[in-house]
Amino acid sequence: MGLKNSFINEFGQVEGIAFFPYFQKNITVLCQEGVSPEYAEKCLGYLEEVDDALMLRICKYAENFLKDTLDNTSVGELGDEEAFPYDDLPDLLRYISFEALYIEEPPKSVAGASEIFVLNLTGGCEWWEDEGLQCLVRDGEVVYLGHFGNLSVWGDYSEMYIGNYVLYESYRERLLEYKQNMVIQTDNGQMRTQSFYDHWNGKGAPIRQKITELVNYVAAKEGISFGEAVIALEDTFFYQLMNEYPRLLDEDTDFWHKCYDVEKETDAGELMRHLCENCEWDLF
Repeated sequence: MGLKNSFINEFGQVEGIAFFPYFQKNITVLCQEGVSPEYAEKCLGYLEEVDDALMLRICKYAENFLKDTLDNTSVGELGDEEAFPYDDLPDLLRYISFEALYIEEPPKSVAGASEIFVLNLTGGCEWWEDEGLQCLVRDGEVVYLGHFGNLSVWGDYSEMYIGNYVLYESYRERLLEYKQNMVIQTDNGQMRTQSFYDHWNGKGAPIRQKITELVNYVAAKEGISFGEAVIALEDTFFYQLMNEYPRLLDEDTDFWHKCYDVEKETDAGELMRHLCENCEWDLF
């Protein structure tokens, strides 16, 4: 199987189309600059090897993605009608499409990398249309499945519990443990149980992931535990603004870090000035 209709696109990538036998259709192929024709051909050969066993695992993780989306968003609210019904795992494929294969240069730091079975597939699913879908397969195992993040197939996703539905069951266990352990002594001697993730679950996996990164940033900066960082963040004016102005959720985590720092190091007034000067949208 070869690459057809290939050309150099505006990003310096070799782009073309190839046949995806499992789905009996052509998909787009994007080869990173520097990928040899021999390695590209090898990866296209891996595409031919996709079988029912691999696709069943992909469908299992897609089911996790679907369940989490239905549990924590308004997607699929159809009254009495079941959202995205399916008879078995393979039946989920009618809601999923893989449209592109991205081929990366195998890293020299990984022994025998050029001989390892890898696939970096992107596409979409009907319950997560805006963000897209990405599936990473390495050495025959699915290492990531979730919303599109322009991720490398060579990355380490063994600790990426939020947004990686390969680790969804582990994530649910960790979340339960987190909630059970988030009982913190407050100044007035009362006990309170944080429902931090409950509040953000409905915003979707990408926002939950960004919020977690922000809490980790606060914890590292202040030298406190994750639970204490949740409390510290909730007590800021910036956190109040995040709840009142949804456009703030579209900003990247570096911007959030800066906002936290500005308020922490100065005051809420300086934070407001920073927001007005640096947000392209009108805060008011």
